[in-house]
Amino acid sequence: MQFEMWVCTVDRLMRRDWCIDTADAGLSRDELMQVWRDGEAPVAFVSWFAEKYDLTRYERSPYGLRAGRR
Repeated sequence: MQFEMWVCTVDRLMRRDWCIDTADAGLSRDELMQVWRDGEAPVAFVSWFAEKYDLTRYERSPYGLRAGRR
């Protein structure tokens, strides 16, 4: 997977589950590039990041977003 596609996938997963993206998370292009070069899958990186920073998962409801539990 090319780098830009990898970042788009990471952003999509982060927005879906935690309502943030890589910019909101404070991740630099260099940090992301290193993780991508290491061959980390987007879903594995997002899971690791969320666990490291104890992020709260959000679930979609018919009334908007609400805090959820895993």
